Amino acid sequence: MLALIGFLMVIFIIYLLMQSKATPAPIFILVPLIAAAAAGSSFVEVSKYVKDGVAVTMPIAVLFMFSIIYFALMSDAGMFDPLINFLVKKAGNNVVAITVATGIIATIAHLDGSLAATLLVTVPAMLPLYKKLNIRPLVMLVIIGSAMSIMNLVPWGGPVARVAAITKVDINQLWHTLIPLQVVGMIIVLAFAAFLGVLEKRRGAGMQAIDVNAATLTAEEQEQNAAKSAKAEALKRPKLVVFNVFLTIGVIALMMFTKIPLYAAFMFGLAIALLVNYPNVKEQSARLKAHAGEALSMATILLASGVFLGVISGAKMLDGMAVAFISIIPPFLGPYLHLVMGVFAVPIGMLLGTDSYFFGLLPVAMSVGSKYGIDPVNMANAMLIGKNYGVLVTPHAATTFLAIGLAGVELKEHLKYCMPLLWGLSLVSLFAAILLGIVKI
Repeated sequence: MLALIGFLMVIFIIYLLMQSKATPAPIFILVPLIAAAAAGSSFVEVSKYVKDGVAVTMPIAVLFMFSIIYFALMSDAGMFDPLINFLVKKAGNNVVAITVATGIIATIAHLDGSLAATLLVTVPAMLPLYKKLNIRPLVMLVIIGSAMSIMNLVPWGGPVARVAAITKVDINQLWHTLIPLQVVGMIIVLAFAAFLGVLEKRRGAGMQAIDVNAATLTAEEQEQNAAKSAKAEALKRPKLVVFNVFLTIGVIALMMFTKIPLYAAFMFGLAIALLVNYPNVKEQSARLKAHAGEALSMATILLASGVFLGVISGAKMLDGMAVAFISIIPPFLGPYLHLVMGVFAVPIGMLLGTDSYFFGLLPVAMSVGSKYGIDPVNMANAMLIGKNYGVLVTPHAATTFLAIGLAGVELKEHLKYCMPLLWGLSLVSLFAAILLGIVKI
């Protein structure tokens, strides 16, 4: 009975998330509470489940809030501008240099772990060059998707935060394990970008530059763009770029080489960044309000997911689900279940979406895998590495539509071109993780 209730709860949560019947927070709160009541749990027991689950996700939610605001503030102050401008200038009319520059800019822009911010920084900066040299915008999107995928392994990124919450492993420890793969992954991204640049050049890109200018925009659109540009420029702090770079290095060093909580490093960094870059109280308040929405949105989901995790674990539903699931898996496949899940992570992730994948499927897969001697963290790593490559090809995700809207391409073309390439990169990344000992066979 517990297994049946557990499966129904997960299926219903996935259905609601995919159908956009409500935002994730109320779904992760109300559905598990109803399931706990159906399982016969008392009010006292349910209270304990909620308390235990939220206690796991609380530090991660705090980390997410402060990290998003910190990197958004650095972007406002123009910390990334000199490098982006340098790369764009150096790329010139060289097709391969432009695709490689796209990979570098997207990698740096995704330091904050925000998919939307990465797209908003990278696409407007590079799209005019792509149009000028007749490089397909789809190439830009798949390069950005690959850069996002490897940079999503930072501890303040959504996927790693979710895995840490589910596995109950210290997020800093989890990240330290993944750092070698990130280093290798960045090399893979740049090599991939260069390879696509060569293919585009062979296709004829760069042979005849096209003059791209603002003449295609209406007077109203040009006026709106100018107003936005002026507002963004007013927030820039070019004289503080060096300070901000060293401050960011310091924050990352605190996370890598000390044992302080990760969220504490971003708290310290944000406090200093606000005071130095925007000493006026009104400016500080405006910057916090400007980015509070995105920060609180993810934090709310993580805290709400604590209710789901607490109920599915505390009420012993997960154990029952694992027993039921294990009975239908061929015995020869059991010890390699984590590899199977890793290989098919991209298409499964495209179907389920991020929250359903991590909070619905991953706990069940971990529980089943443990019955075959697969360490839960090993299962989580395999599924995490693979799933990350599907972030920009999930057809029901808002960021996918933001990407195709900014680049001016159709969803069908985007999925047809990008999905096979990103799935292939996920397999390369999974193989690299096996060689590095991050995923154990």
